[in-house]
Amino acid sequence: MTTPTLSADTPRGRMYRLEPDGPLLYPSITTVAGMRAKDHLQGWYATMASKRALEMYAWLDRNPGRAAAEIARVARDKWGTQKRIAAAATEYTRTAADFGTLVHSACELWGTSGARPTAAQIGELADHMRSSQGAFAAEKDPQALITRADVRLDGYGRFLEDYQPEFVEVEQTVVNHTVGYAGTTDAIVRIGNTLLSADIKTSKKVRGDYALQGVAVVRAEQLLDEDGTVREMPDLTGAFIIHLPEAGGYQVVPLRTGDAEFEVFRSLRSAWSFEPDECALEASSGPQELLLSLLRAKGGMAALD
Repeated sequence: MTTPTLSADTPRGRMYRLEPDGPLLYPSITTVAGMRAKDHLQGWYATMASKRALEMYAWLDRNPGRAAAEIARVARDKWGTQKRIAAAATEYTRTAADFGTLVHSACELWGTSGARPTAAQIGELADHMRSSQGAFAAEKDPQALITRADVRLDGYGRFLEDYQPEFVEVEQTVVNHTVGYAGTTDAIVRIGNTLLSADIKTSKKVRGDYALQGVAVVRAEQLLDEDGTVREMPDLTGAFIIHLPEAGGYQVVPLRTGDAEFEVFRSLRSAWSFEPDECALEASSGPQELLLSLLRAKGGMAALD
């Protein structure tokens, strides 16, 4: 997804402002949805780190004449080597995200211009991302990158032919003041007589937790333009994913966006607001002060005061 100008990255995740140059007020939909525990990723992080370590060992095996110097360098910079191994999963995720952004940008260009982007235009999008965001720094074959993106556009083109969506909004920011969040949907489309939120994904598979993003868009209260203009939020029937896999083709995957899903999202929004550091109070000097501190923390000191 392209980066909306009303949003910015912060130590607590991406956040949105409600007007240009205004304060950052609301967490993004993806930031809130990301509060959900992902314990299953711990094993993947370890696998990616071990793969990088094995790749480094294989390099030594292929270059025996340089092995002694490389081992000495690693011994001198153990912390740097540990960071490089530990960063394997993060770098992989960043590379995948950059590619997804490229495909999103190409699809956005298609949606706004009405014409499929050419290979040259995809290359221009990649060059802009490289110069402005540092993306694709390790990409050794720019043409292969364009070809990979073009395969995803083949699938997107088939989706357009089969579903004939009318694009009502493209890369539209939405906001919910009651819950306190904002986010940007790839498109709001009309299929038949029904308005839907559509998001493009280039991940290996469609994950069920995408429904948390979908329900947040469906339950948004207003449309928010880049200049801060607020517009009425249309009544969306639901949300779906346009999945563009690496092998080509496409899948259209509807998402559940009911009360249960929204309640989970609301709970995650509350979790995002939680400040754990504030929960550890000052050390007590004795039993009486301990009890008084606990009463104050529970709001039970009104009678005592």
